[in-house]
Amino acid sequence: MSTEVHGVRRLFGVVSTDDIIPARYKHMHTDPDLLAPHTFEAFAPGFVDTVRSGDVLVGDSLFGIGSSREQAVSALAAAGFTAVIAPRFGRIFFRNCWNLAVPAIEVDTALLVGHDSVGLDLDQGHILDRDGNVVVDFVPPPSMLIEMVRAGGLLRTLARSL
Repeated sequence: MSTEVHGVRRLFGVVSTDDIIPARYKHMHTDPDLLAPHTFEAFAPGFVDTVRSGDVLVGDSLFGIGSSREQAVSALAAAGFTAVIAPRFGRIFFRNCWNLAVPAIEVDTALLVGHDSVGLDLDQGHILDRDGNVVVDFVPPPSMLIEMVRAGGLLRTLARSL
C-alpha cells in the first residue's frame, strides 16, 4: 500500500454520521460530489473548505456513530479524504469506510498530536511521519480489506470476480 504522505485534518469530540453529512442532504442527493460541500456543515462550518485531496481525517474520540447510511463515507471521500483515523468507530461506519475504499484505522490518536502530515502503510500496520519514521503501529487489516481498497471498494472487488 502506498505510504505517500497526506495532510492531516483534525476534528474533536464524538462525531456522528449526522455530523458528517446532515440528514436533510442524505435524502436529497445520492451523488457524493453534491454531498461533499455539505460535509460537517453544522458540526464544523467551513471545515470542508480546508480539505485538500488526499487528506487524512483524524478524530480524537468515537467516530461515525449514528445512522448506518453510507452517504457519510461517500461524502468524506468526495470531499477528498483518503482515510479516517480515530480511537474508536461506530461499527457500521467502520465497515462502510472499507467498503468504499476509505481505510478506517483505530489507534490512540493522541500519539499523532504535533503531526500535520502522515503516511499510511496498511500492509505493515504503520502510521508514518513525513520523514518515513513510524509514529504509531496498528494491527494490519486483513489482506482482503487491503485488496478491496486497492480495487476501489467492495463493489469493484465483487465485479472483478464475476
